[in-house]
Amino acid sequence: MNQILQLLRRNLYIVVFLLLETIALFLFFNSSQQPSSKLYEFCTAVKGYFISIGGDVRSKDELKAENLELQKENAWLRAQIESSLLPLRHGTDTFLTDSFYAQRYVCLCARIVSATLNFANNYFIVDAGRAEGVEAGMGVVSPHGIIGIVDKVSDHFASVLTVLHSQSLVSVSLASSGYSGSLSWPGIRYDEAVLSDIPSHVRIRIGEKVVTSGFSSVFPGGIPVGCVEEVLSEPGEDFYRLKIRFSEDYHSVGQVYIVKDLYKAELESCKEHPYGQI
Repeated sequence: MNQILQLLRRNLYIVVFLLLETIALFLFFNSSQQPSSKLYEFCTAVKGYFISIGGDVRSKDELKAENLELQKENAWLRAQIESSLLPLRHGTDTFLTDSFYAQRYVCLCARIVSATLNFANNYFIVDAGRAEGVEAGMGVVSPHGIIGIVDKVSDHFASVLTVLHSQSLVSVSLASSGYSGSLSWPGIRYDEAVLSDIPSHVRIRIGEKVVTSGFSSVFPGGIPVGCVEEVLSEPGEDFYRLKIRFSEDYHSVGQVYIVKDLYKAELESCKEHPYGQI
């Protein structure tokens, strides 16, 4: 009690000032309706501001949760399309009905956490790794196109060798004719690539869609890659070289899907023993 009295005694002038100030404000805001309404409006605005901040935080958390659920649903839907399924045969030469398919590709959700775009060899880092079942050699796609191939994997992250890499080579095809070739990146613009090895007798249409060919265990067939923008080869050459504009904007991509081929080991074993028994 003595300590409290000593504290009040030392700060007597401050206490008196605050008391008088409180009384003055009380009399002022109760003397007329306008000051009182202004104070009420001010307090309401301050309260609304802090409530809106809390609401924004909750909204962002809810949107993140909803976005994750949508991404998981999209991953499941991608696994149900025909290019992700393997037709089963009955006996040796007769297909069963369309409902008899085996699951060949499944998709894992991931998010890009780090990316490079301005080098000759560009990589993306995604937040999914060994713990989620990611392995080196898996393909990575986005909602609008292809991203690249998983290169290195840790427990919770993976490094992706993107299509914007000097060593990237992806088997793609022209959507209308089905003729396939190799897609590479010349290292100039992040939105352009070069498609080679298309036979010169094929009719090329500017704006034609380019998709994955499905001739590997990395990407299912039919995934968008881009469109033909220009013919680069000279007249008389045996094969076309085409400038392709990517369908994905690699500056803004965030959510991706890692593609797992459930039959990859079996397919690779055939490649290792082309003339012998499996």
